[in-house]
Amino acid sequence: MKLSNIMYVLGFVSILASAASFAGGKAEGGPGNKGGEEKQRSGLFVGFWPPTFFILGKIIEDRENAGKSIITGE
Repeated sequence: MKLSNIMYVLGFVSILASAASFAGGKAEGGPGNKGGEEKQRSGLFVGFWPPTFFILGKIIEDRENAGKSIITGE
């Protein structure tokens, strides 16, 4: 499997993980329950990962298609 494909898969997996964590925290949240709020914050934090994975996947894909080094781009 190409590295660019792995980055794309990681992007989609992190979207699912973010949604699951956020939804799980919302269900447990209540007055005085900080565990649910912590899961919501964790879900929001993981929600920032997908754009990074998608951008890295695109950069790596472009370098793979051009026959360049993935690391240096030369």
